[in-house]
Amino acid sequence: MRVRRFRVRSCCAAALAWLAIGGAAAADPPSKEIWPEIDTWFLVSNAWRVSVFVPISKNLETHYREGNLILQADYAFAESSRKRRLVDEDRAQNMKVWLVRGGYLGGKSLDDRGAEYTEYTSFGELHLRLPLPRGVMWSHRLRSELRWLGSGDAEFSTRWRYRLMVEKELTAGRASFVPYVSVEPYYDSRYETVNRVRWITGTSVSWSPRVAIETNVTYQHDSRSSVKDLFALNVILHVFFDMSRHP
Repeated sequence: MRVRRFRVRSCCAAALAWLAIGGAAAADPPSKEIWPEIDTWFLVSNAWRVSVFVPISKNLETHYREGNLILQADYAFAESSRKRRLVDEDRAQNMKVWLVRGGYLGGKSLDDRGAEYTEYTSFGELHLRLPLPRGVMWSHRLRSELRWLGSGDAEFSTRWRYRLMVEKELTAGRASFVPYVSVEPYYDSRYETVNRVRWITGTSVSWSPRVAIETNVTYQHDSRSSVKDLFALNVILHVFFDMSRHP
């Protein structure tokens, strides 16, 4: 019964959010993209983890494509007594309340060898994960980015991002489902304002300790971009390796 009430409430909240988004975007039809991605996670110890992300984006109208390579390392600490599987975890385990992450992102447009878009970014993140009653969890993420945009004489800028996410694990037999919703505003030093806001709703499904599939739908509004409104379907394959079990 609790699972049913959670699903009903989540559907109602998502419906209201999409109605509001649809009304805001009605004046100018949004662009549509698909974002396939492969994320590989390596658990080095109980606290340390490294990962490699390879996301690609494709515009469905213009067929314009971008690719990125992301390398990052995590350190999690302050263990909670509550056991659960998070969106990017391979199995249920005692949750760490705090997580710090550092990484590098390299990206470029794929069909013109980076002439349209080239980016090199170093970033740092701080995560705070707070368990709530009935198995719900609030997740706060603050991310700082140092960005070099363009090839040759690259333009340097900084960006700050804050993400608030709500997620909950549901189980059915051996399968684990983690539905979630999030909102994330972006502050860009090039414009000295919050120019982008991203809303995401999706779920991650895991049926083994090695693999998970995540799908989500993203709406993005960017007041300073040539593409002000964007809808995207994101499909992510997560692959997990537990290196801590090997000598």
